[in-house]
Amino acid sequence: MIRALLALALLLLAACAPRGVIEGAAPSPSATIRDVYVARFRQETGQVRNFGARRPGMLSFGRVSVSIPPTHQTGRIEWPRGTPNAQTDFVTIGGETYPDMASFASAVAASDRSGQNETVIHVHGYNTTHGEAVYGTAQVAHDMDVPVPMVVFSWPSAAQVKGYVYDRDSALISRDMLEELIVAFASDPDRKLFLTAHSMGGYLLMETLRQIALSGRVDLNRRINGVALLAPDIDTELFREQVERIGDLPEPFLVVVAEQDRALRFSSGLTGRGVRLGSLTNPEELSGLGVTLVDVSALSDGRRFDHNIASTSPAAIAIFRKLNEITPPGDLHVVESIVSADQAEGLLSRVGAGQ
Repeated sequence: MIRALLALALLLLAACAPRGVIEGAAPSPSATIRDVYVARFRQETGQVRNFGARRPGMLSFGRVSVSIPPTHQTGRIEWPRGTPNAQTDFVTIGGETYPDMASFASAVAASDRSGQNETVIHVHGYNTTHGEAVYGTAQVAHDMDVPVPMVVFSWPSAAQVKGYVYDRDSALISRDMLEELIVAFASDPDRKLFLTAHSMGGYLLMETLRQIALSGRVDLNRRINGVALLAPDIDTELFREQVERIGDLPEPFLVVVAEQDRALRFSSGLTGRGVRLGSLTNPEELSGLGVTLVDVSALSDGRRFDHNIASTSPAAIAIFRKLNEITPPGDLHVVESIVSADQAEGLLSRVGAGQ
């Protein structure tokens, strides 16, 4: 379903504070509160509410109540530039922890007031702090008016540019933990899952889906409502091999790409290979895989390497939010075609008209 075209607003730096740190503040009656459920595979740092890059031995679980300021601008995270203030900044006003997976999954299900009986699980990407993962999820949920509970899988990224290899290793180390999370939620016969992932998180998610398919623990087609890979940092040949091992993909299966993505150009240079999956704009190269390619190149607003267009471009957010409003759950045929430069304006008009 189109609500799952969610990405995290990553790589944003706080001007006067450590990067991507979750901070608390007194609530504001004019702010909007979004609960983000967090499955953490990160070691505690000693700072309240924050987790770092070290790899622990197990998952931990929590809920973070994120306050979004009344001055919020679509596509942005307003990080504190001094004393945190709920009137002007993203801040945390509360939350709780859960002792185990079962109680965590129960809390997520109980929070669903939408009547859609669905949960979105998101996997963040490379170079991401825990705070960026949590606040980014809240920003996307707010901007796209996501009606169902959102869970972010926070894995141990080094959260620095030079940590690319560390992050790739962390992604592989995190596969078993992500598998446990997906299997636990997919085991509830009364609920469905929609999976989204950004950047290197797409690599982690695809490796995990491959692992689940080989184990036979979950019928992916029956239990998962769809998948959206946003700017995936995956070798195209590896992606094809992953799909072949997974078999029939959940439907819809979206790959959101942008030709000018500079972060993926950096990744291509590191790997010594050609175009990454998230920069691929020729749908014929994915023919026969059951994948819908959505090209958002024309929707760039020039922010931060064009690696987060789906979550930071107001034009992209407007399109995805409109599609979410008019498109029935699980039906994404309206976006089967590429959103090219000459189609973007027309698509927005068509979606706005409900066609």
